[in-house]
Amino acid sequence: EAQRAQIGWVDPKDVAYDQPGLLREDYYPGDIGFDPLGLKPEDPEELDVMITKELQNGRLAMLAAAGFLAQEAVDGKGIIEHFTS
Repeated sequence: EAQRAQIGWVDPKDVAYDQPGLLREDYYPGDIGFDPLGLKPEDPEELDVMITKELQNGRLAMLAAAGFLAQEAVDGKGIIEHFTS
């Protein structure tokens, strides 16, 4: 966590007291330079599209998980039990 904080945020001693948590000018939130497969697009617009798609995918997955929980709350059977019956 400390390494990610150092990548994204300006050191507190270099920031005015009324601007805590100031982000670096060249930092894009979430981009800590980890891309071992080289999937990150070079074009900033393509990167924005990719990030938006990933966020939408995550939101859809959270809705699906909420659906599983709601189904279990209603009938008391887990998701695996529904597949076997």
